[in-house]
Amino acid sequence: MKRFIRAKKGIALFATLVVAAAAAFAAYAYFTGSGTGSGSAQTATPASLTVTQIGAGYDSLIPSNAYHQDQCFQCAQVTEFGNEIKLAKPGLQRLTGAVVAFRNWGGHFNNVPITLSIVGGPSSTVTPNIPAAQPDGRPTVTTVSFPFNNLVSREFVYKISFDASGAAGGLNVALSSSPNNLSVGTDSAPGHVWINTAAGPGIDGDFPACTTPGTGFAEVQTNCGTEAPGNPGAYGTNAEVAAGNADIPAVEFNVLGGVVPSLYPGGPAEPVDFAITNPGNASVYVHSVTIAANGLSGQGTDGSIEACDTSMYPISQPSVINTNVPTGTTFYSPSGASISMNDDGNNQDNCEGATVNLSFTAG
Repeated sequence: MKRFIRAKKGIALFATLVVAAAAAFAAYAYFTGSGTGSGSAQTATPASLTVTQIGAGYDSLIPSNAYHQDQCFQCAQVTEFGNEIKLAKPGLQRLTGAVVAFRNWGGHFNNVPITLSIVGGPSSTVTPNIPAAQPDGRPTVTTVSFPFNNLVSREFVYKISFDASGAAGGLNVALSSSPNNLSVGTDSAPGHVWINTAAGPGIDGDFPACTTPGTGFAEVQTNCGTEAPGNPGAYGTNAEVAAGNADIPAVEFNVLGGVVPSLYPGGPAEPVDFAITNPGNASVYVHSVTIAANGLSGQGTDGSIEACDTSMYPISQPSVINTNVPTGTTFYSPSGASISMNDDGNNQDNCEGATVNLSFTAG
C-alpha cells in the first residue's frame, strides 16, 4: 500500500512539470516583419598552365644495329641488373619515363612482366611484346618504354628485373659503351655495374674472373682484370678495361627540361615531347599546343658562308589535344610533334652546335 502511494506522488510531480513548461512557452509573443539582403557566388579563373619540353636526363642508347653485347639473365643466373648514374642537370627532377634496349635470342613472348626500379624510389612494370630472334639466329633488338611520374634525385641506382626461367629465357639487356656511347648524363662509377646473381666469381664467364658478386643486389667491378675469354668485348675491350672503363646497360631516362637529340642536315626528325602542368584546383580545357622556333643561340658568325636561320628547322605538329588537362602534370609523350634540319645543299657550318629555342603556346 505504501509503494502505491509513492508511485502516485511521482506521477503527479511529472504532470506538474509538464504543465509549468507549457505555461512558460505560452508566455512568449512574436512580431512579423520583412527585410532584404545580398550575396554572391565567385566564378573562378583558370590557372596559368606551364608547358615544358621532355628530354633525356641520361642516355646510353645507340642505334639498334650497333649493339654487339648484352647481359644474359638466364645463363648468368641474374634476377636484377642495373647501374648507378647521374642525370645531366642538378637538383630534383621529374622523371617522365625510361627506355631500355633488350636483345632477344629466344622465341616471341608478350606475357612476361618486366620492372624498372629506382632503388629507394618508384618503379614501373610493363608487359611488352618481344619479337623472336631472327631466322638466322641473330637476336632482335626491342626498346621497351616504362612510364613514370615521379621526382627523383640527380644521382641514383636503377635496376631491371624479370623472370628469365620461362618464356623470357633468351632475353638479355643490351650493353653500350660508357666512354663511347653515353651521350647524356654520367656513369657514376665507370667499370662497375649492379647485379643480383646466384653465380660465383666471374659470373659464369660473362665478367673477368676477378669479378665477385656480393649478397643480393650489389655493385660489382667489371674492370678488375682482362675480359672474359668466352665473352670478348663485354664490359669493355682489354684496352678499355685497362683505362678504367667498361660496358653499361643501354638505358635512357627522360625528365622535364631534359636534353633533346641532336639534329643534322637532312637527318631524321626528332620528337618534341612535352608536359602540361596545371597548378590550379580545376581542369582546364586545351585545344592545342603550338610549337615554334623562337630564335637561335650559339650559332656561328662566319660571313663567308650561309647564315644559320630558324627556317632551316621545320617543325611538324599534326596532333590536336582537345582535352581537359586535370590538376597536376600530364605528359604528352609521344606528342606527335617533331623537328628536323633541312639540307639546303650549302655550307651550313654556322649551324654547328647551335641551339634552336622553342616556344610552346597552349590555347
